[in-house]
Amino acid sequence: MVDVLHILDIAGVPSIISHYYNKLNMGKSKLIYNEKNSFSYSISKFYEGQSFKKFHRLLLNGLVESLKFDLVHIHGAEILIPFFKIFGRKVVLHYHGSDIMEPGRSTSKWRIFCRSMADLIIFNADYMKPKIITSKKVRIEFLSNPIDIEHFSSRNEKKYGCLSIVSSNLDKEKTIQKIKKIENADIIDLDIQQIPYRFMPNVLSKYKVYADIKIMPWGQRLKTLSTTALQALSCGCDVFFNDKLIDTFPKENDPYNYIEKLNHFYEEILYKKNN
Repeated sequence: MVDVLHILDIAGVPSIISHYYNKLNMGKSKLIYNEKNSFSYSISKFYEGQSFKKFHRLLLNGLVESLKFDLVHIHGAEILIPFFKIFGRKVVLHYHGSDIMEPGRSTSKWRIFCRSMADLIIFNADYMKPKIITSKKVRIEFLSNPIDIEHFSSRNEKKYGCLSIVSSNLDKEKTIQKIKKIENADIIDLDIQQIPYRFMPNVLSKYKVYADIKIMPWGQRLKTLSTTALQALSCGCDVFFNDKLIDTFPKENDPYNYIEKLNHFYEEILYKKNN
């Protein structure tokens, strides 16, 4: 069994990882996060992670807490790795997209130095891999995002119409223009109408189709299903993605399969530690 401390939350993915890790009794898992990210905060709160308003307090608490765990799983913030390495911790660095794709972040010498200290780097979409630059050989692995399939289950047998959701992390103008080409598609702008995480299954379950159209600020249209699209599939919706209709939830996003693979990575890191 491996005990894991998760640092920071991005789009709620670390919350789900920690929740299912504990649920499956793989070991002890805990998440500490910053309240600054309002979107992630609502999900983190749903899964009862520990929150901090001040980043420096989160870091200090994390350093002390890390001594109680076998390894530290840092989400996005590669600049934190040296602090935990000073404490002799094994570190997993996990990129979720909006982090490593920020302009200048991939090629920053300081960030390259920091991420090169990781024992493992995880990414969740193919387009991210070329951006993960290190100064020495570091193990890099792909893992798609897990979805809470128990929370995201169908709440409505009769489904009608099409839905798409946009937010400030996109090029909203171009994204909305693309969505409007779909006849009678409903659009929810999360910057105007917040939907609490606990109610998302109720909203998604009303629709027959979810249109997964997201154009990023750097001009790229996502080549993999978004988290919301995966949630919609889990709720029994079809997903319109890259001009195709998808009706099957991917096995790789099942949290039970995900945690089994992630735990295997953890064990390999600790096994390497002892040899």
